[in-house]
Amino acid sequence: MITPFRLSALLVFLCSTGLLVGEKHVTAADDGALEHVMHGDADVVDDEYIENSGLFSGINTYSRSMVRKLPVDRGWTYDSPIDRSIKSAFQTSKLRLDYLHWSIEGPDNILLSAPILGNPDPTAPAPVFDRATGISRGNGVALNYTDKSMDTNGMRGILEFALPEGSLEWNVWGLFRNESTRPTDEIFGTRTTVDPTDDLVVVTNFNINNDLASNTNVYDTSYTVDLNTEMVGTGINYVLDPYLPGNGFRMRPLFGFRFISLQESMNQVGVDSGGGIGLPRTTTIASTVENRVFGPSIGARAEYSNNRFSIGAEPKFTFGFNRNTNEVATEQLFEPTDPRIVSVQKNNEFSPTFQLTVYAKMQVNEHMKFFIGYDYLFIGQISRAFNIIDYNEDRTATNPATGTKVRQQHEDFTADGISAGVEFIW
Repeated sequence: MITPFRLSALLVFLCSTGLLVGEKHVTAADDGALEHVMHGDADVVDDEYIENSGLFSGINTYSRSMVRKLPVDRGWTYDSPIDRSIKSAFQTSKLRLDYLHWSIEGPDNILLSAPILGNPDPTAPAPVFDRATGISRGNGVALNYTDKSMDTNGMRGILEFALPEGSLEWNVWGLFRNESTRPTDEIFGTRTTVDPTDDLVVVTNFNINNDLASNTNVYDTSYTVDLNTEMVGTGINYVLDPYLPGNGFRMRPLFGFRFISLQESMNQVGVDSGGGIGLPRTTTIASTVENRVFGPSIGARAEYSNNRFSIGAEPKFTFGFNRNTNEVATEQLFEPTDPRIVSVQKNNEFSPTFQLTVYAKMQVNEHMKFFIGYDYLFIGQISRAFNIIDYNEDRTATNPATGTKVRQQHEDFTADGISAGVEFIW
């Protein structure tokens, strides 16, 4: 028998089993989005649909809708394999900053002149004569430029990233400009006005049509020589992990690519009063070189390490090619009316390069090491500003000054010195 009490209890039971109007369920999707599921009754009126978009009105129909709340779009690389790799690389990276004190190989007994016909030693005082008139101009000397070791300072930075089976290192370094000057004040200081034959002057001799001659430019007032040299370089190396991890002696092969730029300029400026027989002139002979050496490298890093310090050596050979540009410019070379004349030559040379680095590191803490080392650098087939000048007068040309131009001359180059710095470990 259905009593009012039993009817009421049945209605309560049916409502509790899922026939509630507008009930809402929230579930989490696999990608972190939230899914809102709305249930509606067939007899819901339109007013309720307006207040709750999860309810659909209709007659004798059962409606259901799903609303997904998507996460914020942070770009296609966010938390991607690429993104995770970049984060991992920076979290295991190292940065080393070094101070460099290097010595650059400079000119060694370089005669800044052509040899003088009949004078076996142009650097010893000997009678000289005016080029145009042949009148005696006293005793003259040609300069022998020597500055074997040119000390300079620089900086180097090395950034290292850990990669599978090894590490990638990028280095950038540079040496500040070295300025070398050949003093000539003592030469002019020996001149006297009492005895004209005692007058000591500086001369530059020139061949005539590439033949040895006694054909001197005389500078009786002043003569200066300035040589400026600077170097920069960069490179990238992939250094393989040692076969056995941990401390002790380890050998790590490496290979990569490097670039070195050596630029140099030399200015010779001589002033001649004319000696009372000619017009005064200020002769300028300027030479510049730009060596760009680049190529693949191969080498190895041998290191012994423990928890507190490590010592090692790194020889590296580069199959280099030198793309160099050489230039010689003259002005008022023989006469005050001689214009500025520029000669340019470009060459491609095989330029093998070898560098040896020995170093020691001391562990300060897990994030810092102190570093001290020694570097030796050899570069073959390099142009130098003091070697590329062809001291020559072309008397077959309309302007004889065009004879002094670039000559092709290459030599080996070395630089070495100490380095000290600090290494930061993330």
